[in-house]
Amino acid sequence: MRCSIIHRGLVVPLLCITLSFLHCRPQDPPLAEDIPDAGRDEDQQPATTEVRCSGKPTMAPGTTTRMMMSRGQKRTYHLHVPTQYDPSRGTSLVLAFHGLSDKAASFMKYTDIEREADAQNVVVLLPQGLGVVPGWNAGNCCGEPQLFGIDDVGFARDLIQHAKSELCIDDRRIFALGFSNGAMFTHRLGCELSTLIAAIGPVSGPTMVKECRPEKPVAVLSFHGTADSIVGYDGGGTGTFPKIRDVFADWAARDRCTDAPQTTFKQGDVTCLSHQKCAEGTEDSLCTIDKGQHTWPGSSDGTKDVQATAELLRFFARHSR
Repeated sequence: MRCSIIHRGLVVPLLCITLSFLHCRPQDPPLAEDIPDAGRDEDQQPATTEVRCSGKPTMAPGTTTRMMMSRGQKRTYHLHVPTQYDPSRGTSLVLAFHGLSDKAASFMKYTDIEREADAQNVVVLLPQGLGVVPGWNAGNCCGEPQLFGIDDVGFARDLIQHAKSELCIDDRRIFALGFSNGAMFTHRLGCELSTLIAAIGPVSGPTMVKECRPEKPVAVLSFHGTADSIVGYDGGGTGTFPKIRDVFADWAARDRCTDAPQTTFKQGDVTCLSHQKCAEGTEDSLCTIDKGQHTWPGSSDGTKDVQATAELLRFFARHSR
Protein backbone atom coordinates (compact mmCIF):
# COMPACT_ATOMS: atom_id res chain seq x y z
CA MET A 1 0.00 0.00 0.00
CA ARG A 2 1.00 3.63 -0.30
CA CYS A 3 1.14 6.39 2.25
CA SER A 4 2.59 9.88 2.46
CA ILE A 5 4.87 11.68 4.88
CA ILE A 6 4.83 15.45 5.32
CA HIS A 7 8.32 16.70 5.99
CA ARG A 8 8.78 20.45 6.62
CA GLY A 9 5.64 21.21 4.61
CA LEU A 10 6.31 18.73 1.79
CA VAL A 11 3.94 15.81 1.18
CA VAL A 12 6.04 12.86 0.04
CA PRO A 13 4.48 9.65 -1.28
CA LEU A 14 6.14 6.53 0.05
CA LEU A 15 5.80 2.79 -0.25
CA CYS A 16 4.88 1.60 3.25
CA ILE A 17 7.16 -1.32 4.12
CA THR A 18 5.97 -2.46 7.54
CA LEU A 19 6.77 0.83 9.24
CA SER A 20 7.20 0.05 12.90
CA PHE A 21 8.34 3.58 13.84
CA LEU A 22 9.35 6.20 11.19
CA HIS A 23 14.83 18.81 20.50
CA CYS A 24 15.65 24.78 21.14
CA ARG A 25 16.79 27.68 23.14
CA PRO A 26 14.80 30.49 24.78
CA GLN A 27 16.00 34.00 24.15
CA ASP A 28 17.64 33.98 27.58
CA PRO A 29 17.79 30.32 28.74
CA PRO A 30 18.03 29.98 32.52
CA LEU A 31 20.97 27.78 33.37
CA ALA A 32 20.82 26.11 29.98
CA GLU A 33 24.09 24.34 30.68
CA ASP A 34 22.29 22.30 33.33
CA ILE A 35 19.63 20.89 31.04
CA PRO A 36 18.83 18.07 31.64
CA ASP A 37 21.78 17.03 33.80
CA ALA A 38 20.84 18.56 37.16
CA GLY A 39 21.75 16.40 40.13
CA ARG A 40 24.25 14.24 38.24
CA ASP A 41 26.58 12.29 40.53
CA GLU A 42 30.20 13.42 40.55
CA ASP A 43 31.48 9.91 39.99
CA GLN A 44 29.59 9.78 36.70
CA GLN A 45 31.46 12.70 35.15
CA PRO A 46 33.52 11.73 32.05
CA ALA A 47 37.29 11.54 32.11
CA THR A 48 39.03 14.80 31.22
CA THR A 49 42.39 13.50 29.94
CA GLU A 50 43.19 15.56 26.87
CA VAL A 51 43.88 13.88 23.56
CA ARG A 52 46.84 15.35 21.62
CA CYS A 53 47.73 14.94 17.95
CA SER A 54 50.81 15.65 15.86
CA GLY A 55 51.20 16.02 12.11
CA LYS A 56 47.57 17.00 11.43
CA PRO A 57 47.18 19.79 8.87
CA THR A 58 45.81 23.19 9.79
CA MET A 59 42.19 23.48 8.64
CA ALA A 60 40.55 26.79 7.77
CA PRO A 61 37.41 27.41 9.84
CA GLY A 62 34.05 27.33 8.09
CA THR A 63 31.95 24.94 6.01
CA THR A 64 32.99 23.12 2.85
CA THR A 65 31.16 20.61 0.64
CA ARG A 66 32.99 17.38 -0.02
CA MET A 67 32.62 14.07 -1.78
CA MET A 68 33.95 10.61 -0.96
CA MET A 69 33.48 7.04 -2.11
CA SER A 70 31.80 4.77 0.41
CA ARG A 71 30.74 1.20 -0.18
CA GLY A 72 31.06 1.68 -3.93
CA GLN A 73 28.94 4.84 -4.06
CA LYS A 74 29.79 8.52 -4.39
CA ARG A 75 28.56 10.31 -1.27
CA THR A 76 28.34 14.02 -0.45
CA TYR A 77 28.67 15.75 2.90
CA HIS A 78 29.35 19.15 4.46
CA LEU A 79 32.28 19.57 6.85
CA HIS A 80 32.17 22.39 9.39
CA VAL A 81 35.45 23.23 11.15
CA PRO A 82 34.91 25.46 14.20
CA THR A 83 36.75 28.76 14.62
CA GLN A 84 38.63 27.46 17.69
CA TYR A 85 39.81 24.22 16.07
CA ASP A 86 43.39 23.29 17.01
CA PRO A 87 44.98 20.45 14.97
CA SER A 88 47.06 19.44 17.99
CA ARG A 89 44.15 18.98 20.41
CA GLY A 90 41.43 16.33 20.36
CA THR A 91 38.07 17.78 19.26
CA SER A 92 34.49 16.48 19.47
CA LEU A 93 32.91 15.17 16.28
CA VAL A 94 29.16 15.35 15.63
CA LEU A 95 27.39 13.70 12.72
CA ALA A 96 24.11 15.50 11.89
CA PHE A 97 21.45 13.81 9.75
CA HIS A 98 18.65 15.65 7.95
CA GLY A 99 15.07 14.38 7.71
CA LEU A 100 13.29 12.63 4.84
CA SER A 101 13.07 14.74 1.65
CA ASP A 102 15.36 17.39 3.17
CA LYS A 103 18.85 18.54 2.21
CA ALA A 104 21.91 18.67 4.46
CA ALA A 105 22.44 22.35 3.55
CA SER A 106 18.96 23.42 4.69
CA PHE A 107 19.18 21.27 7.81
CA MET A 108 22.45 23.00 8.65
CA LYS A 109 20.74 26.40 8.41
CA TYR A 110 17.50 25.87 10.33
CA THR A 111 19.26 24.07 13.19
CA ASP A 112 21.85 26.91 13.40
CA ILE A 113 24.45 24.22 13.97
CA GLU A 114 27.39 26.17 12.46
CA ARG A 115 27.10 28.93 15.07
CA GLU A 116 26.58 26.47 17.92
CA ALA A 117 29.52 24.34 16.77
CA ASP A 118 31.76 27.43 16.77
CA ALA A 119 30.54 28.38 20.27
CA GLN A 120 31.23 24.91 21.66
CA ASN A 121 34.27 23.99 19.48
CA VAL A 122 32.78 20.98 17.73
CA VAL A 123 33.59 19.56 14.29
CA VAL A 124 30.37 18.75 12.43
CA LEU A 125 29.73 16.45 9.49
CA LEU A 126 26.38 16.88 7.70
CA PRO A 127 25.96 14.00 5.24
CA GLN A 128 23.49 14.05 2.35
CA GLY A 129 21.08 11.15 2.06
CA LEU A 130 20.51 9.28 -1.21
CA GLY A 131 17.36 8.95 -3.31
CA VAL A 132 14.93 11.07 -5.30
CA VAL A 133 13.38 11.67 -1.89
CA PRO A 134 16.62 11.82 0.11
CA GLY A 135 16.69 9.85 3.34
CA TRP A 136 18.42 7.25 5.47
CA ASN A 137 18.17 3.50 5.87
CA ALA A 138 17.02 3.49 9.48
CA GLY A 139 15.93 -0.14 9.47
CA ASN A 140 12.25 -0.30 8.53
CA CYS A 141 12.33 3.19 7.04
CA CYS A 142 12.69 5.23 4.86
CA GLY A 143 12.21 5.53 1.10
CA GLU A 144 14.81 4.37 -1.41
CA PRO A 145 17.67 3.92 1.09
CA GLN A 146 15.56 1.39 2.99
CA LEU A 147 13.98 -0.19 -0.09
CA PHE A 148 17.33 -0.78 -1.80
CA GLY A 149 19.31 -1.62 1.33
CA ILE A 150 21.73 1.32 1.15
CA ASP A 151 24.55 0.79 3.64
CA ASP A 152 24.19 4.12 5.43
CA VAL A 153 25.63 2.64 8.63
CA GLY A 154 28.76 1.78 6.65
CA PHE A 155 28.78 5.32 5.24
CA ALA A 156 28.65 6.76 8.77
CA ARG A 157 31.53 4.50 9.80
CA ASP A 158 33.55 5.60 6.76
CA LEU A 159 32.84 9.27 7.50
CA ILE A 160 34.13 8.90 11.04
CA GLN A 161 37.30 7.16 9.92
CA HIS A 162 37.92 9.73 7.17
CA ALA A 163 37.42 12.62 9.60
CA LYS A 164 39.86 11.03 12.03
CA SER A 165 42.48 10.72 9.26
CA GLU A 166 42.28 14.46 8.50
CA LEU A 167 41.41 16.07 11.82
CA CYS A 168 42.41 15.72 15.46
CA ILE A 169 39.30 13.93 16.68
CA ASP A 170 38.88 12.59 20.21
CA ASP A 171 37.71 8.97 19.87
CA ARG A 172 35.80 9.30 23.14
CA ARG A 173 33.74 12.23 21.87
CA ILE A 174 31.96 11.11 18.72
CA PHE A 175 28.20 11.72 18.58
CA ALA A 176 25.20 11.70 16.26
CA LEU A 177 22.04 13.82 16.09
CA GLY A 178 19.20 13.95 13.59
CA PHE A 179 15.65 14.96 12.76
CA SER A 180 12.70 12.72 11.80
CA ASN A 181 14.10 9.98 9.50
CA GLY A 182 17.56 11.28 10.46
CA ALA A 183 16.60 10.83 14.13
CA MET A 184 15.56 7.27 13.44
CA PHE A 185 18.93 6.71 11.81
CA THR A 186 20.74 8.02 14.92
CA HIS A 187 18.91 5.36 16.93
CA ARG A 188 20.23 2.75 14.51
CA LEU A 189 23.76 4.11 14.86
CA GLY A 190 23.40 3.90 18.64
CA CYS A 191 22.37 0.28 18.26
CA GLU A 192 25.03 -0.76 15.74
CA LEU A 193 27.99 1.62 16.23
CA SER A 194 28.01 1.92 20.02
CA THR A 195 31.76 1.24 20.14
CA LEU A 196 32.29 4.42 18.09
CA ILE A 197 29.41 6.69 19.11
CA ALA A 198 29.11 7.77 22.75
CA ALA A 199 25.73 9.54 22.63
CA ILE A 200 22.86 10.27 20.26
CA GLY A 201 20.34 13.10 19.94
CA PRO A 202 17.19 12.05 18.06
CA VAL A 203 14.56 14.76 17.43
CA SER A 204 11.06 13.68 16.38
CA GLY A 205 11.98 10.12 15.48
CA PRO A 206 12.02 6.77 17.33
CA THR A 207 13.94 3.51 16.93
CA MET A 208 13.10 1.53 13.78
CA VAL A 209 15.39 -1.49 13.90
CA LYS A 210 13.83 -4.81 14.87
CA GLU A 211 16.60 -5.61 17.33
CA CYS A 212 18.81 -3.13 19.14
CA ARG A 213 21.68 -4.67 21.08
CA PRO A 214 24.45 -2.10 21.51
CA GLU A 215 27.80 -3.47 22.64
CA LYS A 216 28.32 -0.46 24.94
CA PRO A 217 25.92 1.89 26.74
CA VAL A 218 24.92 4.97 24.74
CA ALA A 219 23.71 8.23 26.30
CA VAL A 220 20.47 9.54 24.74
CA LEU A 221 18.80 12.97 24.71
CA SER A 222 15.64 13.05 22.61
CA PHE A 223 12.97 15.67 21.87
CA HIS A 224 9.42 15.06 20.69
CA GLY A 225 6.17 17.05 20.47
CA THR A 226 2.87 15.69 21.77
CA ALA A 227 0.97 17.07 18.74
CA ASP A 228 3.32 15.60 16.13
CA SER A 229 0.99 14.43 13.37
CA ILE A 230 3.77 12.84 11.32
CA VAL A 231 5.32 10.61 14.00
CA GLY A 232 2.76 10.38 16.80
CA TYR A 233 3.96 10.88 20.36
CA ASP A 234 1.53 8.18 21.52
CA GLY A 235 1.98 6.08 18.43
CA GLY A 236 0.34 6.44 15.05
CA GLY A 237 0.78 9.40 12.75
CA THR A 238 1.57 8.67 9.10
CA GLY A 239 2.63 5.11 9.92
CA THR A 240 2.59 2.50 12.63
CA PHE A 241 4.95 3.98 15.17
CA PRO A 242 5.70 3.10 18.78
CA LYS A 243 4.92 5.31 21.74
CA ILE A 244 7.78 7.70 22.43
CA ARG A 245 7.68 6.90 26.15
CA ASP A 246 8.26 3.24 25.25
CA VAL A 247 11.32 4.17 23.17
CA PHE A 248 12.61 6.16 26.17
CA ALA A 249 12.08 3.16 28.47
CA ASP A 250 13.77 0.79 26.01
CA TRP A 251 16.99 2.85 26.00
CA ALA A 252 16.92 3.02 29.81
CA ALA A 253 16.78 -0.77 29.86
CA ARG A 254 19.63 -1.13 27.35
CA ASP A 255 21.76 1.29 29.36
CA ARG A 256 20.95 -0.56 32.59
CA CYS A 257 19.61 2.54 34.34
CA THR A 258 18.77 1.85 37.99
CA ASP A 259 16.84 5.00 38.91
CA ALA A 260 13.31 6.14 38.16
CA PRO A 261 13.06 9.05 35.70
CA GLN A 262 13.07 12.48 37.35
CA THR A 263 12.07 15.89 36.01
CA THR A 264 15.36 17.67 35.25
CA PHE A 265 14.02 20.66 33.32
CA LYS A 266 10.67 22.40 33.02
CA GLN A 267 10.06 25.69 31.23
CA GLY A 268 7.04 26.82 29.24
CA ASP A 269 5.87 23.94 27.10
CA VAL A 270 9.01 21.80 27.61
CA THR A 271 9.47 19.12 30.28
CA CYS A 272 12.53 16.84 30.41
CA LEU A 273 12.63 13.51 32.23
CA SER A 274 15.95 11.78 32.86
CA HIS A 275 17.45 8.51 34.04
CA GLN A 276 20.81 9.62 35.46
CA LYS A 277 22.14 6.45 37.08
CA CYS A 278 22.97 4.36 34.05
CA ALA A 279 25.85 2.10 33.05
CA GLU A 280 29.27 3.67 32.41
CA GLY A 281 28.03 7.16 33.30
CA THR A 282 25.45 7.34 30.53
CA GLU A 283 22.12 9.10 30.88
CA ASP A 284 18.79 8.78 29.09
CA SER A 285 16.61 11.87 28.76
CA LEU A 286 13.36 12.67 26.97
CA CYS A 287 12.25 16.28 26.50
CA THR A 288 8.54 16.49 25.70
CA ILE A 289 7.15 19.59 24.00
CA ASP A 290 3.50 20.04 24.99
CA LYS A 291 1.46 20.58 21.82
CA GLY A 292 4.70 20.54 19.84
CA GLN A 293 4.56 19.72 16.12
CA HIS A 294 6.96 17.88 13.80
CA THR A 295 9.54 20.68 14.05
CA TRP A 296 13.05 21.34 15.35
CA PRO A 297 12.87 23.02 18.79
CA GLY A 298 14.40 26.47 18.60
CA SER A 299 13.93 26.85 14.84
CA SER A 300 11.60 29.48 13.34
CA ASP A 301 8.62 27.12 13.49
CA GLY A 302 9.47 25.28 16.74
CA THR A 303 9.13 26.03 20.44
CA LYS A 304 11.29 28.85 21.81
CA ASP A 305 11.43 27.38 25.34
CA VAL A 306 14.48 25.25 24.55
CA GLN A 307 17.04 25.23 21.73
CA ALA A 308 17.69 21.66 20.69
CA THR A 309 20.99 22.23 18.87
CA ALA A 310 22.68 24.03 21.77
CA GLU A 311 21.35 21.58 24.36
CA LEU A 312 22.37 18.53 22.37
CA LEU A 313 25.94 19.80 21.98
CA ARG A 314 26.08 20.56 25.72
CA PHE A 315 24.71 17.08 26.49
CA PHE A 316 27.33 15.50 24.23
CA ALA A 317 30.09 17.48 26.00
CA ARG A 318 29.08 15.86 29.27
CA HIS A 319 28.96 12.34 27.89
CA SER A 320 32.31 11.42 26.43
CA ARG A 321 33.16 7.72 26.44
